[in-house]
Amino acid sequence: MSYFSLTVLRLMCSIALISYVFYAIPEHKFTSIWLLLFLNIDLIFILLFRLFSKLEHPKSTSRILAEDALPIYTPTTGGEGKSVLVVGGGISGLTAAKYLIRAGCDVRLVEQRSIVGGNNDPYLENSEHHATTVIITLPAQQPHYLHLCREYGIEQTPHEFENLKGSIVFEDRELNTKMGSGIGGFLKFIYREATIMELIDGFIIYWKLYRQFKLRPESAKSVAEVLGKRLANSTVFTHFYMPWVGINTWCRFEDLERQPAHVFAAFIFEYALTIDIRDKTAKYKEDYWCVLDGRLIHALRDDLLSNERFTQHLNSKVQNITRESDGMFLVESEKGEKWSCDSVIVATQPTQALPLLGQVAPKILVNELEKWKQMDCYVLFHTDFSDIGERPWLHQTHRNETTRNFYITNTIKPRMGDQNAKYLITFVYNNENYLDFKTRHINEENIVKIYEPKLPIFNLENSIDRNTVWREIDSECTDLFWTQACRSGLQYHNNGILSAKRVVSKVLGYDW
Repeated sequence: MSYFSLTVLRLMCSIALISYVFYAIPEHKFTSIWLLLFLNIDLIFILLFRLFSKLEHPKSTSRILAEDALPIYTPTTGGEGKSVLVVGGGISGLTAAKYLIRAGCDVRLVEQRSIVGGNNDPYLENSEHHATTVIITLPAQQPHYLHLCREYGIEQTPHEFENLKGSIVFEDRELNTKMGSGIGGFLKFIYREATIMELIDGFIIYWKLYRQFKLRPESAKSVAEVLGKRLANSTVFTHFYMPWVGINTWCRFEDLERQPAHVFAAFIFEYALTIDIRDKTAKYKEDYWCVLDGRLIHALRDDLLSNERFTQHLNSKVQNITRESDGMFLVESEKGEKWSCDSVIVATQPTQALPLLGQVAPKILVNELEKWKQMDCYVLFHTDFSDIGERPWLHQTHRNETTRNFYITNTIKPRMGDQNAKYLITFVYNNENYLDFKTRHINEENIVKIYEPKLPIFNLENSIDRNTVWREIDSECTDLFWTQACRSGLQYHNNGILSAKRVVSKVLGYDW
């Protein structure tokens, strides 16, 4: 029988049983009602979820993400004779260069590393891409990314793990669930394996975060404030929500007092348990969790290098940007290289951009960049299957032996449905936690490579109504701009592409 048929049968049997108790044993009629609710709590939850999913506050994070998903026209003319220097070769810098060249600009891209790609740094073996630091995309929710992939003929590679159980470790036991099976399948497994108290706490946390994402305007309320002390310290939050959501929103336990609740919730309702499909043109394989393995980065790179109006400088770290008397910019590298240009786009992490922009950028931009701090991240690319086994993913909460504080890790296969996976990836945040994990939880001999991507951290100062903030900042900038994925929503490729499109329009003299 199908899951739907079994669900209907269960509901009918429950109603029949409860009806008998209600009428045959009147003194237990209230008990029978509670029994009905308990036996079908997952069905009731799904029904309420479907009902409330139609409601949306006009200034909610959900509404802002819907606006960000709308198509953006990027001018194809207006850049003739204009020279632009792009600092940084991540997804936002590469995309900005692409659209500037298409509009007729001459573009010079300067990257401090020996390769472009930013935090999307794939491991290459025999010309095969293995995702590493950034591994998942949901194209149907990320239309700017999806349409750029289509333009380059890049077919999406699904993770295909909807029939495989992953595990979230709950202290002395594991909660197994099919994370890729949708909200119904997800709840079915949670309902079977969680305790009554965990179910109650889990649903309350889910509802509180849902309100912050869709039913309330964005506000400076932290995860800790929205949940309250008891829920924030509950087992279901520390061992379920944090390793599942916190690891994907770059939120550590020490960040709960300053992590915006609507940002934390965005991962759940925009990507994990999707409410609204943003791109209705998404086809099979495009409406699924897919592998992000560097192919788009390489397609952009190859496209740019084939254009005579593009120049690339690798292993060149920009150390100074000044404005000359004739209005042109002079950009200097640590190696003594000097370039003159009409406009500059800095496409780096906020902390890297501040020293370059502090003396030449509008104060409103500098003030915004000062709100961003940077997190130390460690990504271990390894072959230690001792914990994960054949499962697609393993979320864990550990206690640091030295600090005695909790920290989270996520061990995952580069393609989660690959039963014959050769490599694994483990994410861990903070240097002291990385050292604890490397010493106590993994065989160091199995580590192939260690990556250290840097990520800006959302906080209560830099996460409210970002589009209004950045529209005002970009309107103050005329020839010096900053772009990066964190300007809009979570820090995914889609957000880097979206931000680059908006900045390119301003460079060319157009509005967003």
